[in-house]
Amino acid sequence: MTRAAITLLASLPLMVLTVAAPARGQDVLAPPQKLYLEAQYEDALKLLDQAKAGTNLASETALRVEQLRALCLLALDRKADAQQAIEAILDLDPLYRLGEDDAAPKIRTAFREVRRRALPAALERVYSRAKQAYERKSYTEAVAGFTRVRALLDDADLTLNAEARADMALVARGFLDLAEAAAAPPPPSAIQPPALAVPTSAPSSTPPRVNQAAPSPPGRPLYDAASAGVTPPSPVRTDIRIPDSMKPSGSPREAVVEIVVGANGSVESATIRQPAGSPYDALVVQAAGIWRYRPATRGGTPVRFRLLVRIVIPPRG
Repeated sequence: MTRAAITLLASLPLMVLTVAAPARGQDVLAPPQKLYLEAQYEDALKLLDQAKAGTNLASETALRVEQLRALCLLALDRKADAQQAIEAILDLDPLYRLGEDDAAPKIRTAFREVRRRALPAALERVYSRAKQAYERKSYTEAVAGFTRVRALLDDADLTLNAEARADMALVARGFLDLAEAAAAPPPPSAIQPPALAVPTSAPSSTPPRVNQAAPSPPGRPLYDAASAGVTPPSPVRTDIRIPDSMKPSGSPREAVVEIVVGANGSVESATIRQPAGSPYDALVVQAAGIWRYRPATRGGTPVRFRLLVRIVIPPRG
């Protein structure tokens, strides 16, 4: 890539933005980029702000606009405004960083300082969006989101203490495994109840703390093991994947989760009644959300059913 020396403000960089973004038949980036290269930063910013306000930009073009805005603002030493532009960049692409050919050392250093301050909030946004995607059962989106979370946790610019980083990495890995399993379900012939999810009543030696169930909606009674004439649901898919890196050291962990299996065989709700501790409880509840059963029946009609599932998480090794 050709580099140019600009004498004003410590040899400001040549930044080549190659993505053409037509706006009313014209490239919205070409004029402000030309002004930037001529060190007319204020004029370049006016054009870029107009482009943001007056045009529905594609995400890639919006990213390029914010990149050029950030460089102009840093060149003008407007660090507070530059931070907002860099936060907008990270919202579009949290992994973005300036390359050696994109900016002079002074600008790269200033950009990195602002990026370091903005990165923890960007990480929280990415994690929140990934989790929301998982809860919506948009598993492909969730896989992409949690993969990005893990990449951000490995980012050298992330200012996060080691304990918090390790905790989030553990949970993100668990959610990623669950989302990957849900995004690519096994063929029907391979679906089996897993070793870690054993649908039984809780053992008498450790009775779960079962609370009274909420009233059923009108016309939708809720049955359980004490209900006469009801055939309980049978598991079709009750998998929960616990990576070796997440398994406890020493003794196994046990959790009891109360679930309500709907008349269509899906899990309507999941509540921990006997906790295994963090992060396992959250993983169990999230996993239960994608379990499937052959629904309980009463007189041949599918009905809602409440049952307890005991989860045993073996130790490592």
